[in-house]
Amino acid sequence: MDTMINMWTVVEHVRVASSAAELAIFTAILYWFFTSSRVADMLEVVGERVGGWCGGVRESSSLRQVARARRRQNTDVYAKLDNELATRASSLYRLKEGPQVPPPQPETRPPAGLACSRCAPLSRDSWKDPKTEELGSVINILNIGRQTFANGGVVSRYLCDLAQCVHLIKYDYKDVLPSVMKDEHFQRAIEDTTREELKTKANGKHAGEKTYASVRKRVEAHAMKVLQDISSSMSNNVLRLVAWLCHKAVRRIAGGGCGTRSACVERLRRAKAAGLPLVFVPLHRSHFDYILVTFTLYLTGLRPPLVAAGDNMRIPFFGWFLRCCGAFFIRRRVDGSEYHGDPVYKSALRAYILNSLSANNNLEFFIEGGRTRTGKPQLPKAGILSVILDAYLDGTIDDALLVPVTLNYDRLVDGNFVREQLGMPKQMETFWSAFRGIWRTLNTNHGSIRVDFNQPISLKELVTSFQKYNYLKAPVETPLTPLNNNLAVNLDRQILYNHSHSSLFGADVSTEQKMMVEAIGRHLVYDAAQSTALMCTNVVSYVLLTEQRKGCSLSVLQASVEARGKALKLAGRDLGYTGDSHLVVKRVLATALESIVHNKNTEEVTVRHSELMEAALQLSEILSQEFILCAPCTRIEERLLEALRELISQEILVETQTPDVLQEQRWSQKFARTFDDDDDDRPDPTRLIKYKLSKTPEAIAERRRLLQTIRPLLEAYSATCRGLRDAPQKELVGSTLDSLLESFAQNKMIYGEAVSTDAIKNCLRLLRQWGVIEMYTDNRERKVRICPPYKNKSNIDDICANIHKFNIDTPLLK
Repeated sequence: MDTMINMWTVVEHVRVASSAAELAIFTAILYWFFTSSRVADMLEVVGERVGGWCGGVRESSSLRQVARARRRQNTDVYAKLDNELATRASSLYRLKEGPQVPPPQPETRPPAGLACSRCAPLSRDSWKDPKTEELGSVINILNIGRQTFANGGVVSRYLCDLAQCVHLIKYDYKDVLPSVMKDEHFQRAIEDTTREELKTKANGKHAGEKTYASVRKRVEAHAMKVLQDISSSMSNNVLRLVAWLCHKAVRRIAGGGCGTRSACVERLRRAKAAGLPLVFVPLHRSHFDYILVTFTLYLTGLRPPLVAAGDNMRIPFFGWFLRCCGAFFIRRRVDGSEYHGDPVYKSALRAYILNSLSANNNLEFFIEGGRTRTGKPQLPKAGILSVILDAYLDGTIDDALLVPVTLNYDRLVDGNFVREQLGMPKQMETFWSAFRGIWRTLNTNHGSIRVDFNQPISLKELVTSFQKYNYLKAPVETPLTPLNNNLAVNLDRQILYNHSHSSLFGADVSTEQKMMVEAIGRHLVYDAAQSTALMCTNVVSYVLLTEQRKGCSLSVLQASVEARGKALKLAGRDLGYTGDSHLVVKRVLATALESIVHNKNTEEVTVRHSELMEAALQLSEILSQEFILCAPCTRIEERLLEALRELISQEILVETQTPDVLQEQRWSQKFARTFDDDDDDRPDPTRLIKYKLSKTPEAIAERRRLLQTIRPLLEAYSATCRGLRDAPQKELVGSTLDSLLESFAQNKMIYGEAVSTDAIKNCLRLLRQWGVIEMYTDNRERKVRICPPYKNKSNIDDICANIHKFNIDTPLLK
C-alpha cells in the first residue's frame, strides 16, 4: 500500500512539473509573439484588412502602435523606428515641395545608320518617331523571350525561348517558280539557247521539227534544274526550329549576347508599313551572317528575307537548312567570263530575283560578293544591285527600300584567314568541315555580337539624286592613266568609271546606268562601314598595331585603349563594348605630309597647302582599290579639307598667318574652288597658305599613329611594284608574298600584316587602271602582261616611284 502511495506521489509531482514547464513554454511563445517586429507587421496588415472590412480604422491608431503603447512603452527600438517613420514622412514632404532633381540618365550613343543628308534627305526624315528622341539604346535579342514571358506561367518562364519561337508570326511565302517559268526574258533565253545548239548540231544544215523539239526539251529540262538549284523553300516550321536552335547556340558562343539598336528595329517596322520590299545589304564578315540577320529580324517581329547565298554553301543537310531559312543559291562567278557564260542561268537568276521582289518578298544579298579577309569593307559588286535597279527602271517595282546592315564580332566565328592571306588556296566547304567547325565554335566563347540596321533608303530617291551630280557623269578622256595634273578633277569620276562589267547588267545598259549602280553600291558600303559598331577587340588590336607596336605594360595598354575609346566616341563612333572608323583620309594626309617633309633638314619645316593637297590626292588614288574614302555624293577634295581641319584643330599642324587673307575668307575660298571648276584662270586663293609641324610629344605621337595605320598596305604595294613582270597572276602573287616574308624574317620590314594576298591583288588592279599592265585569260589561267610603253625599265620605275615615295623610311617610325 505504501508503495502505491509513493508511486502516485511521484506521478503527481511529475504532472505538476510538466504543467509548469508547459506554462513556461507557452508564456515564452506568447512573449515572443507579441514582441516580435515581424509578427507585429503581420498583425498590422491583418488589422488593417479587418478594419477595412468593418468600415476602416483611424490612421492614427494602427495595431502595431497600440501593441507598442501597451507592451513596450519604454523600448528604445520602437522609439527609433517611430523617429525613422517621422523623418521619412518629412523627407517625402520636402521632396514634393522642393525643386525636382532629375535622376541620372543612362549614357546615350550617337545616332548611327542615318541616311545621307545630300542623297536621301526624305529618307533621313522618315521612318522615325518624331515624338521620341533616339538614345541609341541597345537590346539583347536573346532576352526578348524572357521579358515577354516574365509574368507568364511556370512553363513559359522556364521555357521562354521555346515559348517565344512557338508564338513567332507566320508569314506566307508565295512560290514564284511558276511566274519565273512564264517570264518573257527567261523564255527568250531558252529559245536562243535552243537555236544556238541547233546551229552547232546541224553544222549549217536545216534542222527538222523533231530535232528542234528534242533540243528544246533538253534545254527546258536544264533550265528547270537551274531554277530548282537557285530557288529557296522558306518554311515557317523550319524557321521556328532554327530560331530555337539559334537561341541555344548564340547563348553558348556569345557570352556577351547579341545586341541591336532598338531605334533601328522601330525604323524597319515603320518602313514595313509602307508596303515596299526591303532589300537588306549586309557587309559580309562570317558564314554566321546568313543566319544571324534572319534570326534578328524574325525575333523582332519582322519578315525574314530571301537571302542570296553562294553555291559553295549548298552542302548536304546544312544547305537544306539554309534553303528552308530563305537562302537561294547563286554561283560564285556569273560575270560573263568565257567559261562561265550560261545565258539560261543568268536569265533564270534575274527572273527569280525580279519575281521575288514583285511578290513583295524582302531580299538580302551581300554586296561585297564574299567575306572580307582583312576586316575592312570591300568594293561593291554590281550584279544583284543592277537587277534591282532594272526592276525599278522598267516598272516591275515602284520602289525598294535599301537597308545597309552591319555585323561585328568580338571574335570571328570562322576563325581567321591567315592561310589565304599567305597565298594558300581556299578550302571548299564540306559536310564534315562544316560539322567540325560548328562543334569547335560551340565550345568557344566568342564574346559579343552586334547586328545593326541602317535607315531604309529609297532607291527612287537615290536614282533622282544621282542625276543631279553632273560632275560624276562627265566623260573621262583617259580613264586608265597614271597620275596627272587634273587628278583633283578626274579622280571622283575615274573611280566610278572603273565600274564592274558584270553580265547581269544586260546588253543594252548605258555607261551612265553602270556608273549609277557603282555609285549607289559604293554609297551603301560607305554608309554601312561608317555605322559599324566597333568592338573591344578592334580597338585593342588597333592600339597594339600602331600606338604600342613595340610593346607595353598592361596598365599602359589599358590607358591607351581608354584614350582611343574616348577619341572614337568624341568622333561620333558607336563603341559596341559599352572603334576605328579607320578614318583613312586623315591617315592619307599624315602620310602625304611625311613624304614631303622627311627630306627637309630645316629646323622649322613648313609645307605649302597646294603641295600637301596634291600629294594627298595622289595617295588617295593609290588607296582607291582598298577603301571607299568618301560617299559618291562628296568630292574627295572636300573630304581631304575636312581631315586637314581636324589636324589643325588637334595642333598637329599650325597654319602660318598671312596678312592679305582672313581666316574665314580662306576656308570659304577653298570650298568655292572645290565646287567651281569653270574659272581656271583666276589665281589660286590658297597659294599663300602654309603649315608648320608641331614639335610637341603629343603631336609627334599622333603623326606616328596615323602613319602606322596604312603603312602595311604601302609596304605590300611597293613589294608588288618591285616584283612586277610578265607572269601568271598566281605566280606573281606567290613570289611577292615570298619577298615580303623574307623581308619580315630578316627584320627589314616590321609589318607582318603587310604579307597579304588581298593587298597585292589590289595593287595589280591599280596598275591595270593606270594602264601599266593588262590582265587576260589563257587556257583558264589568269595572266599579267606589262603594256608596251612600260616595257622599258626606266618608264616603269618612274610610275612605281609614285608608290615608293609614300613608303618612306622616316625617323618618325624608328
